[in-house]
Amino acid sequence: MTIRVYTVAREGVVTPPFATVTVPRSYTPRPEQMTTVLPPCACPLHRQMAAAR
Repeated sequence: MTIRVYTVAREGVVTPPFATVTVPRSYTPRPEQMTTVLPPCACPLHRQMAAAR
């Protein structure tokens, strides 16, 4: 499977693919843990706060 990421402007202008990811047919993802804990936020603000700790 191939996934392509495009950007579309408000005017409808489409850019060339920003990223292309190919997932092989034999790929098996590892199972996720059954938990209610959310992953840490990866936004720039919280990354800076985590680095300061």
